[in-house]
Amino acid sequence: MRFSAATMLLLACVTSGRAGAQTGVQLVLSGQQGSFAVPTVADYAAGILEATQPIDFQVITTSEPAGPLTTTVYIRSFSSTLGGGKPVADMEWRRGGDQTWHVLTTTDAIVERRIVQGSPQGHTWDNTIHLRVALSWASDPPGTHVGNLILTVSTIQP
Repeated sequence: MRFSAATMLLLACVTSGRAGAQTGVQLVLSGQQGSFAVPTVADYAAGILEATQPIDFQVITTSEPAGPLTTTVYIRSFSSTLGGGKPVADMEWRRGGDQTWHVLTTTDAIVERRIVQGSPQGHTWDNTIHLRVALSWASDPPGTHVGNLILTVSTIQP
């Protein structure tokens, strides 16, 4: 089995809020975007392979109206497999600073939500997403596996 470029990222930006309240929002990614090294015998023995680098993301909002503003980043998979019959549930993610791993699914999961006071200058904040994949000598078919992540950002002013 070979893991290379185990994730491809697709971005969708969504803006919503009260009528007349317009806030621009961007989700900017940097880093290796979830690449994995070829697994070694030690990786199979451990049963886990972590991505070589986390995915760094930055949320940038502009033109905020006064009052609180909630911005949320979500993650999900585009498909239920990583290819070759390997289930997407073998992929896990966690937010930087959080030690809890979460199984990747095909439904949106909150990576991070921040509430800030609106400002004409907007706000910028950032974090990282770490990825890992379960490895099994017995059940992993040979081949290259690729996961498709969808990261979405939404902004709401209550």
